[in-house]
Amino acid sequence: MRVLDLGWLTAGAATSTLLLDLGAEVVKVEGPGAPDPFRNWENADPEREWWNESPWFNFTNRGKRSLCLDLKDPRGQAVMQRLLARADILVENYRRGVLAEFGLDPALLRRRFPRLIIASISSQGETGPERDMVSFGSTLEATGGLAALTGPPEGPPIITGRDVNYPDQVVCLFATAAIIAALMERDRSGEGAHIDLSQRELTSFLLGEELIAAAEGHPSPRHGYGPNGETIRDGMAYWPGGSAPVRDGESLARAPEFQAGTAVLRAPDGTPVKGIPFRLQSRPLSVRGPCRPLGADNRSVLREAGLTEEEIAALEEAGVVATRPRRGPPR
Repeated sequence: MRVLDLGWLTAGAATSTLLLDLGAEVVKVEGPGAPDPFRNWENADPEREWWNESPWFNFTNRGKRSLCLDLKDPRGQAVMQRLLARADILVENYRRGVLAEFGLDPALLRRRFPRLIIASISSQGETGPERDMVSFGSTLEATGGLAALTGPPEGPPIITGRDVNYPDQVVCLFATAAIIAALMERDRSGEGAHIDLSQRELTSFLLGEELIAAAEGHPSPRHGYGPNGETIRDGMAYWPGGSAPVRDGESLARAPEFQAGTAVLRAPDGTPVKGIPFRLQSRPLSVRGPCRPLGADNRSVLREAGLTEEEIAALEEAGVVATRPRRGPPR
């Protein structure tokens, strides 16, 4: 299976990583003028190749081939069409409408490449009344109803994080499952699909019984720590009949049960990377490779798409393909 990964940050990129872990070949496509925002990081040194050193980016994108291609340029768009002719899956989580700006409107792609599976992971979905809203995980927790249930009863709602949030982490599991289901349907019918996945709807769906109670007119108050008598004090969580330490990331990473698990694994170069949240008894899953530098696979990917050496050189000369961002790290 060939996957073209236009995923940014976590939602799309982690979906492609799971597909890679299951055996797919993944090419991550970024533009020299708009690389994945996770390449920008707080401690970036402008005198170094900062775009290849971001732990945020490297954690999620291990094992993928890297193509740096300007999709705002018509020549880059033409190259993308040639790549799509060989692809099985396209994953993206751009703001709604961006694909169309790149000449990659899903409806047009479905007609041109009927076996292609397009997975669009967006804030509010492709057709809803708020379809043009731009969100982060924190705003998804607010608009989806999750934040209203978290935090102490007497305090404000609490979101799970700033840049990395619960909705971003769980959507990759659902998107991967939807893609596999679409592949199975393609085996039966010969037709691909456009998967429309709203992170806000998914966040609400995951509230389960809380959402049902609210729909019936009995919304739950914010429980904070104690719907069943739980309390937290002095670094411990207590509940009737038991207790457990509240672990931060450092103590969790040292715990033997965590080290024996697969949530975080090691790349071949020893750096920690996003792991694999499940195991197969018949076939061990492992991290297949480290994170590749930006544009490291430009030439090999373009050759496989049928471009000649002269065509590739012309794209390089014009800056349509590159190996570094056009701008330095943000301040």
